[in-house]
Amino acid sequence: MMPRIAPLAGALGAEILGVDLLNLDAQGWEDVHRAFLQYSVLAIREQKLEPADIMRVGAKFGEPCHYPFVTGMDGYPFIFEVVKEPEEKKNFGGAWHSDTAYLKQPPLATLLYAVETPSHGGDTLFTSTYAAYDALSEGVRKVVDTLIGVNSAELKYGGGRTAMHQKIGGMKVHDTDNADQYVSEHPVARTHPETGRKALYASRSHTTHFKGMTEEESAPLLNFLFQHQTRPEFTCRVRWAPGTLTVWDNRCTQHNAVNDYHGQRRRMRRLTVGAQIPQ
Repeated sequence: MMPRIAPLAGALGAEILGVDLLNLDAQGWEDVHRAFLQYSVLAIREQKLEPADIMRVGAKFGEPCHYPFVTGMDGYPFIFEVVKEPEEKKNFGGAWHSDTAYLKQPPLATLLYAVETPSHGGDTLFTSTYAAYDALSEGVRKVVDTLIGVNSAELKYGGGRTAMHQKIGGMKVHDTDNADQYVSEHPVARTHPETGRKALYASRSHTTHFKGMTEEESAPLLNFLFQHQTRPEFTCRVRWAPGTLTVWDNRCTQHNAVNDYHGQRRRMRRLTVGAQIPQ
């Protein structure tokens, strides 16, 4: 059965409807992969996935990756639950970023599966860093093409590691005191290895400065890029429901978990796959 694809917005994102990922044939997976490269964010509805199933689906995109700061589920070390309890105010991932850009080999894709969702709120925003790069003037693109970004896990913007030092939904956090040891240098304009397109690769959550410049010298252009790449016309929004699996391409997107559901519980399962060195 051919997947039914419904675009979410002009720049990126699509829903995939009427498929059962656990019984998808080879042609179906080719269609999904083609849609993944075209839309960058896929929200696949009405799935019934246990942790072993999430691992099977993730393997279609790449080898599993460890996340350095949270302990995985029992028996499934690459998957961890992202939980926000009703009494908690901080959330996980509540600022624009591409996952673990501070690693030497960040994941190409993230899979997030909804187990429990609030009655309203708790959506995730995505932005196309392809579109953001393409919209730069020729002069700025020429500058950006030469820059290397320094990315750190210690930046803590928007409550990343700061929030993780506190108890978050019973998540088993560890090694956060050593976050400053996770630093990597990556091109600010990275080239997608499968599409050949360039995308911005710098985020307020992780990028501290440009290689060869001070933070003060880097700040004006970085702040411009941070604001530019989240312009509304570059974005889409995924509304969650139990059984939704969203897969996104970290090479050409950023995302932001909206923290607007205080007093309600949200429980997700997260897996990253396909470690790659940005080029």
